[in-house]
Amino acid sequence: MPGKTRARPRKDPANAVAPGAKPPPRAVQAGVDRYIVGQLKVIYDEVLAEPIPDRLMQLLDRLDDDGKN
Repeated sequence: MPGKTRARPRKDPANAVAPGAKPPPRAVQAGVDRYIVGQLKVIYDEVLAEPIPDRLMQLLDRLDDDGKN
């Protein structure tokens, strides 16, 4: 088709390395991965600790009552 270019495969950003640079050692990458996982867990735990808004609870109660009828 005219005007179409062939798609090039995209590089995985997690494995992206600047041209001419050495990739980080696996131990460094593993440490970074552990840090990111830890931070995601902290954020997730904070979200879980938040109270459910009253309006959402009312909606859930209504849906539960409709299901019983």
